[in-house]
Amino acid sequence: MQSSLIHMGQRLKQILKQKKIKIIDFAKMAGFTNQIAHYHLRNSDMKRINLERFCLLIGITPEEFIRWNGAVQMINGKNIHHGNRLQNLIAEKGLNKSKLAERLNMSRRTMYNVFEKETFSPDELDRVAKGLDMTAEAFLNPGSIQEARQTDSEEMMLLREKYYKLLEEHNQLLKSYTAVKDDVIKVKKELATLRKQTKPKTVK
Repeated sequence: MQSSLIHMGQRLKQILKQKKIKIIDFAKMAGFTNQIAHYHLRNSDMKRINLERFCLLIGITPEEFIRWNGAVQMINGKNIHHGNRLQNLIAEKGLNKSKLAERLNMSRRTMYNVFEKETFSPDELDRVAKGLDMTAEAFLNPGSIQEARQTDSEEMMLLREKYYKLLEEHNQLLKSYTAVKDDVIKVKKELATLRKQTKPKTVK
């Protein structure tokens, strides 16, 4: 169910924050402890049944959860806030900020300053987009066809990798099975030979 680009717990945390629902209140709504709530927020995966339940509690659909975007979109001619967009993408992808800063070739402090910028320069935009493995067009157009295509493409790549990995494991198991089968046949033959050799001879 979950997208390869989405850290489900981070996405849930992001939505709760934007809907101004405190974690402790969410825990009460869900009927579990604050500790269990934090467990779900840390977890990158989420079962479909839990996703549907949580969405029902906070008043959204599972589809809205998957496509959720907290960035300020282009409404009434207003541009998105580039720094906010970057932070939301980091949360969606569940990225480590220190590692991302290294990929962007900047310090964490500089990256935090970038979060405050309403508009990136062309160089900053290009650097951020490359660091996030996406196009500048997808960055500038949240929820757009470009972003959806990129997500679909990356999901297909992940699925393809999983398929090849499973296929490789399957072939390895087949080889192991064949080897074991050959060993069993060999042992059976050796046992049959031993039985013949140890079989007492009848006295005539």
